[in-house]
Amino acid sequence: MFKWFAPLLLFAGKPEVLIRLLVGVLAGAVLFFGVWLISNIALTFDTLKNPYIAAAYGAVLLLFFVVVGMMAWLRLRPLASPAKRVARRVEPARPLPDEIVARRARELSSQWAAESRPALRPPIERASLPASVAAEPERAIRPARATFTVTGPAYTGKTALIGVLVEASSKPSSDTSDIVRLVDAGPIDGDEPHIAALVASAVRSDGVLFVVDQDLRAPEVAALKRFAAGGKPLYVVLNKADQFSASDRDAILLSIRAKIPAGFPPGHVVAVAGAPIPVTREIEDARGAVRIELRRPSSDVAALTSLINRVIRPSPGRTLQFEAAS
Repeated sequence: MFKWFAPLLLFAGKPEVLIRLLVGVLAGAVLFFGVWLISNIALTFDTLKNPYIAAAYGAVLLLFFVVVGMMAWLRLRPLASPAKRVARRVEPARPLPDEIVARRARELSSQWAAESRPALRPPIERASLPASVAAEPERAIRPARATFTVTGPAYTGKTALIGVLVEASSKPSSDTSDIVRLVDAGPIDGDEPHIAALVASAVRSDGVLFVVDQDLRAPEVAALKRFAAGGKPLYVVLNKADQFSASDRDAILLSIRAKIPAGFPPGHVVAVAGAPIPVTREIEDARGAVRIELRRPSSDVAALTSLINRVIRPSPGRTLQFEAAS
């Protein structure tokens, strides 16, 4: 028996549809009753064969239809008005112009870059030191075989990558090493004067390490073209490669090689893992108990060091040692 009431459940969440349906049914019933009543009255008048009675019958019938239609329209119109007002109220806001969004993004990038760097400490005046404390002699800066400018988008792990390269090549004695100095020039996120300063500093170096952590976007491609125009060797380093699967990493490398400027050597695009994220591992002891440990995988910068060794080619009997510029 309840199956006959199932169609009524469709109107449970939309009462205005049910009200419209009822109003339409009532309007149709009134029209049908009115036509039937007037037709019976007209048969009575038709027996008199009077044209004035026929004209009056037509006018009354037309007035009846107009009145009933007007009442139904006035009753149904308030039901549709709230829905239109709600639709206008929930209409999504129009997006901001691209100029405002780009300017706000540059402001946020500059703010993040400024806050992420430690504040410079005021220099200590030598006159304020006690006379008994001798001034520490300045450490002599060793000549470098090559100097690379390290830049790229913000938060791609440039500083961590420099630290890993320095630690991986550190030795107790540097008498048999050629120094490769790495200059952290900061992110490319900034205004036009900031980009121009980065390009100018790259021209004074022996090459540019452009560090990214994903596929190249339009700002990165534009920056690469400006660095390539300076005439210095350019190397694109895909950092945080441990966060991608092997297939995704290869796909990103192919996409980067397809977007780099014309004449760019494809071999100058390498993938590294400067500071891999920790991973959880289940370890089972001799008694069968399982414990979960958080371990950080070792850094993998072999592809980058091999590339730089092929490009720089250290002197015979010497190796390359990376050093962070102070």
